Amino acid sequence: MSYANLERRGAVAVITIDREERLNALGIELVEDVVAALRDAEAEAAVHAAVLVGAGRAFSSGGDLADIGARVADGAAEARLEVMGSLHRLITGLRDSRLPVVAAVHGPAYGAGFSTVLACDLVVAARDARFCQVFVRRNLVPDLGSAWLLPRAVGIQAAKELMLLGEEISAEEAHRLGVVNRIVETPEQALAEAVALAERLAATAPATIAMAKDLINRGQSSTLEDSLRHEAHAQAIALGTDEALAAMRGFVDKSAR
Repeated sequence: MSYANLERRGAVAVITIDREERLNALGIELVEDVVAALRDAEAEAAVHAAVLVGAGRAFSSGGDLADIGARVADGAAEARLEVMGSLHRLITGLRDSRLPVVAAVHGPAYGAGFSTVLACDLVVAARDARFCQVFVRRNLVPDLGSAWLLPRAVGIQAAKELMLLGEEISAEEAHRLGVVNRIVETPEQALAEAVALAERLAATAPATIAMAKDLINRGQSSTLEDSLRHEAHAQAIALGTDEALAAMRGFVDKSAR
């Protein structure tokens, strides 16, 4: 049984986190299935963007504490580190993917589910979406990259408030803070809008989007000089593509008229 379903809609791959009975809690097997679905999508040359959505009533309720607890029950530090390394593959997979990933969020996006949203490139939320850095309420520290991702999305003071108090916020508040790009009314509309955004992303040359995504991500932790160096190499590649040359010729021709 797979906990992730992959559906191809033209140039867009829709990946559904599918463990509805547990509100899509993120256990090791589920994470492996989602990463495998993303890899399958990346392997298809005709797929240029992806959407990540949760089945049922939630995007994800967070980490599967039953699964995680069973795996670390012997108290060995090595087991705890291995569990975290396995879960981290979801975040690095989303961030490092050549595909731009749009999250379609409804219901709870708690804990590790919130972290997963932050690892996506764009976020559409239904009005019933609820976000919570719930970790401290479970005597845990923020994980799956939240301590790195959230301050970069909302600023350090807002991130500290969310992570240290563990309070739930609405879709509207998440939009105001910059976690969410767009709000729609229903979960069905959230998926439709996420697919529409993914189709727009997919219409751009895949290499261009992939390099732009990489530049943005690298820029979050590099100096300006490093960013300019990476940019120069990426733009040198982009400038040599047929798509870029055609676009520039079209602009020049239009300007000359």
